[in-house]
Order: sequence, then C-alpha cells, then structure tokens
Amino acid sequence: MRGEQLQMARKVWAYAKDKNHQFIYEKQSEQLKIFYIWDILRLKERNPEEYKELKFYSTEFDEINRLELTVSEHGFFRYKSEQIDEETKESIYHSTAMLILMEMSQINFTIDNDNYHFTFSKFLVEPCLRFKHFDKDEEKYYPDLVGYFSADCELYDKWHGCLAIEVVFTNNCYSKKINSFEKNHIPIIEVSISKKLKLETEFCGEIKFCVADVEAYYYALKKIFAKKVFGKIRSDPVSNKFYKDKVASLENSFAQELLALESKQELYKEEKLKLEGQFNHLNLKYEKMKAEMSNLQSLLEQMKQREWSLNNKLNFYKTMGFWQKLKQLFQISVD
Repeated sequence: MRGEQLQMARKVWAYAKDKNHQFIYEKQSEQLKIFYIWDILRLKERNPEEYKELKFYSTEFDEINRLELTVSEHGFFRYKSEQIDEETKESIYHSTAMLILMEMSQINFTIDNDNYHFTFSKFLVEPCLRFKHFDKDEEKYYPDLVGYFSADCELYDKWHGCLAIEVVFTNNCYSKKINSFEKNHIPIIEVSISKKLKLETEFCGEIKFCVADVEAYYYALKKIFAKKVFGKIRSDPVSNKFYKDKVASLENSFAQELLALESKQELYKEEKLKLEGQFNHLNLKYEKMKAEMSNLQSLLEQMKQREWSLNNKLNFYKTMGFWQKLKQLFQISVD
C-alpha cells in the first residue's frame, strides 16, 4: 500500500524499454524482465552505452499506468516527474517486500497463529480494479499484488482462486477499500513491515545509505520471507461455489454416516436374533434342569424317609430281648 510519508518515491526495481521503445521480456517468456537497481548501477558503470539504450518504467500491470523512472546513484529508482514523485511517495521497504513476494511461487503465511501454504501461478502488480454495481462514489483500486492460486491451493475454492496482498509500512488498509474488496469476493492479506523487518536499516528521510545497503537488505528480507511471512486477513469473502461444495460435502458425509448406521442396525438386528435364539435355548435347558432338580429333590426326600424308617426299626430291634427277636423273626417269616 502506498502513502508512506517520505520525501520521494524510492523503488528498487523497474521495467525497461529498449532502443526500439519496446518493453523488454525475459527470454522465451511472456514475463516482463525485472531490472534491479543494483544491477542497473553496475551496468551504468561497466557498460554505459548499453545503459543509455534503456528507459526505465514503473511496474504497474496495466501498461497505460506505467510512468518513466530515473536512476538515483544512492540505490533506488524515482519518478522522472518531480510532481508525480512527490505525490506518489513509496519507501524502499515497501518496494523491496512487494518485489520479493511477487517473485515467490510459494508463500508460507502465518496469520493469527495459523499457518497457510499458498502456491501461486502468477501475480499482477498494482492492477487497476474497477468494481461495478456500487454507489457513485466508489473508487478504482490498485492493490500492491493480486496473486492467482494454483488449482491445488487449500483456499482456492473459498477465495475464488485469487488473493490481494497489501504491503504496509505506515498506513493500513482503510475500511472502505476492505468493504469493497469483500463485496467483490476478493480477499486481502496485509503484510506489515515492522521495525523488526527493517533489519536495523534506515532508508527513509535523509539519504545515508548506498546501493550496497539496499541490495543487502533485499537478500536478507528474501531469506526471512522464504521461511515465513506474517500477515493479517483484512477481507475474507467466501465464494458461492465454496458454500455449495461445503454443503455437498456435508450431505455426502451425512449419507455415508447414515448408510454406516443402517448397516450397523442390520448387524444389530441379526445379532439380536442370534442372541434371542441362544437365550431361548438356554432358557429351555434351564427349565429342563429345574424339572430334573425337582425330581431329584423328591427322590432325595423319599430316601430320607426310608432311611429314617429303617433307623427307627433298627433302634427298636436293638432294644428287644432274645425271645422277642425270635418271635419277631417268626412273625416276619409268617408274613
């Protein structure tokens, strides 16, 4: 995000036109070639003729918005027009962070202690976004970067496949911009250049640095961003497709769970019938054993009665005299 309170614009990279007034592209690529300020100052020193053939321009996506830049020996590009340079004001910190992020095909964002791994297929640099169907006072917007996700990116469906990245040094995104982006289904992640990310440099205000300092800062910050980029989500829209896919996923999950429950219910029914059969079988065995126990109990009682009767007779027999026993024997024989 532009708007830092500086004396002039300070950019660390630019596009360039050749002697035929054509923008220069990477070889065998549709990507515009990036010209780093440190490489340009080396070129100026080592090959001044080749340097003179180049004209440098700002890096907006829309060619119509690109403005001519001049080279400062201190280590940055600035606008050729002094009026535009004073009005546009951009810091080396902003320009460097924006460049590094644009060069990354994969970014590991840390947002509110959550980690997101984003893969990008391309970036647009400061594209002009015109939002339709809004109030008359709605504005055009120029986000620092608009990155397009690779199809396998985790938030591809939720965020319509793209993301705006705003690099902020002093001024955060304002509410109207955030609301406009959210209404138009464009998420915003804000990357702040904290005091820590200045890495003990001072590129603002009075110029007390050289191009070597700027180059060293670029590589140091690039090393930090390669590991992790701290950000803040300012606009978090959700696409209709994401909702539909979520609903479809939930419906499918519910259907699968229902089938699993029905399958379990059938198994429970079968198990219940099996257990009921086993219970009935055991119950019959139990009743049979109860009857057998009753019969055995009855026989036992009868045997006890018989034992008691025999014991009584035996005891009586023991008390009898000889003649009584003899008489008893004859009675038994007669009987």
